[in-house]
Amino acid sequence: MRKIKIPDPVGHDQPVEYRRKPRILVVDDEPEVAAALRDLIEYEGFRVETAENGRQALHYLKRGRRFDLIITDMNMPEMDGLELIRRVRQLKKNLPVIVLTGYATFKSGLEAIREGVYDYVSKPFSVNLLMNVVHEALRDKRRSRRNTVKE
Repeated sequence: MRKIKIPDPVGHDQPVEYRRKPRILVVDDEPEVAAALRDLIEYEGFRVETAENGRQALHYLKRGRRFDLIITDMNMPEMDGLELIRRVRQLKKNLPVIVLTGYATFKSGLEAIREGVYDYVSKPFSVNLLMNVVHEALRDKRRSRRNTVKE
């Protein structure tokens, strides 16, 4: 199987290798933000789908679409990021979720961590920071999968 090399945004000499392009779901109710994140993440070599809210994201998961990572906004109408995380955990316990928020508080960060988010990133954020977190989450997921298979 051919491996795909995606440059590491942190500037390490070795690119990150994946057997296939990881698929990332971006959930944000602001179309401009979702499009910008999609463009950024696709530019880094990933496959990206977007959902305009938590309900649409859950619909994708329930219909069998597979994702390696979810990046979600925290404050959205209909279903906020915390509720989305809770429901994702019921469907896909080991699917990493990164929260992006422009309204970061200690309380919301703590709640997100309790719900099992991989990371909690405040807006505005640097591209390098976000892509570093994305690569770390995918690496950890891959390691976790390998350890599960070995056991």
